[in-house]
Amino acid sequence: MSKILETLNNPFKKERARTSAQEEIAKIYLKVSDKPKHKREKSLPRFPWVVTGLALVLALLILLFKSNIDVKVRILGEIPTFGPVPDDKFGSLREKGLYLVKGSEPNKYIVRDVNFAGDAGTFSKVADDELVLCNSRGSGWANYEIYLKEPIDLNKLDLKYMARGESGDEYLTVVIVDSDNRTYRVQKDISSKLSKDWQAITLNFKPLRNAIDLANISAIRFEFGSLTAGNSAMSTLFLKDICVTKTKRLGIR
Repeated sequence: MSKILETLNNPFKKERARTSAQEEIAKIYLKVSDKPKHKREKSLPRFPWVVTGLALVLALLILLFKSNIDVKVRILGEIPTFGPVPDDKFGSLREKGLYLVKGSEPNKYIVRDVNFAGDAGTFSKVADDELVLCNSRGSGWANYEIYLKEPIDLNKLDLKYMARGESGDEYLTVVIVDSDNRTYRVQKDISSKLSKDWQAITLNFKPLRNAIDLANISAIRFEFGSLTAGNSAMSTLFLKDICVTKTKRLGIR
């Protein structure tokens, strides 16, 4: 009892006892507050897994999105859209055909430029509903050239046009050019020998295979010069309604 009184009366010991009591109280409360902290530490390892999972999901979505774009491009590559081509007088590929040149008028949605070149430049002209191709004397080559805004895929398309000659013994040779400037000239025996009457001529280029990149044809040329097509000087040909159509296969409607 005397020791207790002594302790209480001694300021130093009294302060020490108060400190000890405070430490005990602090320990009790710290143990209680440690529990939530301990729980947070257990939950922390889950955070990297959540981030990893979200990253994997995002990567999968990006992969799927890109694959969808590729599929669309491949499907549209079979039937070129040429951008926003309205259904007007130039037609539609999903119908009877899409005109590059209707009568003598170029399709501005598809065609970037047309040109009479070489010996065609002197007397050739654009008439109301036809192109008049005149092979004047000179260098020996005469062309009507069509340059496209975007390359077209001729793997599953035919090229069609109407042509006739003034005398009926003229030749019109078709040449196609790909985006790498490689050219293919249709052989004279399967090119169009013209008559005096209008002829509907269809060309299919599928057998060419690796001779040219049919999926990226950027220009189409009609040759009628003395050296390139074998026409006499001053021979005159007529051309109109140049279009592309879907290739028809036997047994498939």
